[in-house]
Amino acid sequence: MGEIKKVVIVGAGFSGTLTATRLLQFADSPLEITIIERNEGVRGGGIAFGEASTTWNHMLNIQAGRITLYRERAEDFLEWANHEADRTTWPSQWKYHPFGLSCVVPRRVFGQYLTERLHGTVSEARDQTRLVERTGTVVDVRPDGEGHLVQYVSSDEGHVHTLRADYVVFATGHLDPVHKSFYDNVEHSDRFLFNPYANSSRAVFGSIAPDEKVLLVGSGLTAFDSVVSLVNAGHTGEVLICSRAGYMHGTYPADHQHDIWQARRPPFLDAETLTADAVVEGVRAEYEYLRGLLHETDADVVAERIMKAWEPYVVELATRLAPADVQMLLDRYKSLIVANRTSTVPAIGNVVRNRMRGYNGAPRTISQLPAEITGMVLDGERIRVSFSDRPDLLVDRVINCLGNTTDYGSAGHPLWRGLVQDRGQARSHGITRRGIEVRGHGQLVGKDGEVSPTLYSVGPMRQGDETCRRGRLGAFVFSIGTLRNQCFDTAMEMLRHMRAPEVTTIPEEVQHCLVRGTEWLVEHVGAPQLKDKVLAHAQESVLPATQAYLQAQEREQREKLRRAISDDLTEFAATLEVEPVVAQRVTSLLALLVEKHVVFAMCDISRLSEWQSPQYTELVRTAAVELK
Repeated sequence: MGEIKKVVIVGAGFSGTLTATRLLQFADSPLEITIIERNEGVRGGGIAFGEASTTWNHMLNIQAGRITLYRERAEDFLEWANHEADRTTWPSQWKYHPFGLSCVVPRRVFGQYLTERLHGTVSEARDQTRLVERTGTVVDVRPDGEGHLVQYVSSDEGHVHTLRADYVVFATGHLDPVHKSFYDNVEHSDRFLFNPYANSSRAVFGSIAPDEKVLLVGSGLTAFDSVVSLVNAGHTGEVLICSRAGYMHGTYPADHQHDIWQARRPPFLDAETLTADAVVEGVRAEYEYLRGLLHETDADVVAERIMKAWEPYVVELATRLAPADVQMLLDRYKSLIVANRTSTVPAIGNVVRNRMRGYNGAPRTISQLPAEITGMVLDGERIRVSFSDRPDLLVDRVINCLGNTTDYGSAGHPLWRGLVQDRGQARSHGITRRGIEVRGHGQLVGKDGEVSPTLYSVGPMRQGDETCRRGRLGAFVFSIGTLRNQCFDTAMEMLRHMRAPEVTTIPEEVQHCLVRGTEWLVEHVGAPQLKDKVLAHAQESVLPATQAYLQAQEREQREKLRRAISDDLTEFAATLEVEPVVAQRVTSLLALLVEKHVVFAMCDISRLSEWQSPQYTELVRTAAVELK
């Protein structure tokens, strides 16, 4: 038995839990995984799906057929929900609910799915693999030889503990909510709710009288969640949703499908040099042109469709523009981007939209307030809100819905302050100033540009990288699909590094193409004459075997396939007319290269059309209707 590798995952929300699940699923050598979570109320789901911050009325903003944890098993959530899930504690409206391809899903159900899949994977893992779950706040991670020392403060006793880890995964979720200076005079008042996802927030929502006048600052998905929380708490009074430009998410039609539409390369990109003004003008002109082509598409999803099609060109823009211009555009047009990149499922959007409309006997209770806030002060038992261009407004409550801060260079948490500001083990994302700098598998990039092979990140701290690497914008920088791919890819890279540290020598730019990868491999080992033979064997033998291995459901089947791949490469090495040491090097790198290629292909968002193929649709539809 080999040495036990120790992995510490900081954070047990969605990303941390799924990364642990993937490590346990594919580990083929002794492994100990320790997950440390500071907030038990969000373990197994984070603020998005944890019980502390959600109710049974908070829904996922995506259909049931698209939320599997496993890229290789599209039907997994529906099989679990309809055949395996323990519904003992579910409310009556969901206890007997059959989940279908397009139906809505309570976030609590998804959190339970995530947790149960983790524990199920633990029970099926190898004997030398184990999971340890601890509660505490990680305050420091610093180098210790080839590993790391992780310090955390236990939640029960407040004692400082130190763990040694070979690998550390940062899955800390979002930073604190955005704090504006106009909150300064009211931030300590019980009339102001700074974080609507905090553990105490449900009690605050419950304390709001039904007829109180509530101001929501910000109009993104946090505002929609806050409306759901208010309605769930019995609020029937006036709600004002305030943002400077007045943008709001649309609502998907009931029969909406997330199609991928390909758009031409915008003509303005042909210019030799680009300026921020030229980009704004060019985007506006191209949007109007494309909107004319989509005249038969529902108006609420036209912008989303176009922005999705533009992702390759967002990558080009991020590369060609000066970082200061990229940051300025993301800041200036944040609300426009966020509101138009994602609409809401009817179960969420209609809660807001229907109350903005009103009905006979059910008066309108929600209004938009496009205005720029300049200040807030307490005025007796109320809050007086000042604006730059309209009279003051008196409200009973103010709820901050501006989202979260994204600049890790100024983060106040001791963990990130130590990593970024004090020791330079990580650095802020250079182009966007959103999140941290990482390489393709989530490896942290230090202040000096050195890439760590043993420090990784998954989750919202990779949002700048998602924008620059894949063109993602708005909520799609940390959507379920985005994070699902990150967790799988990061876990597999860590396991490859445990087996063969030489994996770090394979350049990122060759993993997407087996031909280019093979060309690099034979040149790297000094045997270019082997190119055709190695490529043929990779395509005909190693590639299909690796695909089968990564898609296998049972551990015994995966182990059998891995042994078969190893035996095949041993036999192949004997046929190579080179020195044995070179042949061994060729086959070792080939195994790593092909696995990287297959994982990349499985996570490639541009192949989403395959995810929505008739075969996929049939899989999830079959799982959904088997109850009937």
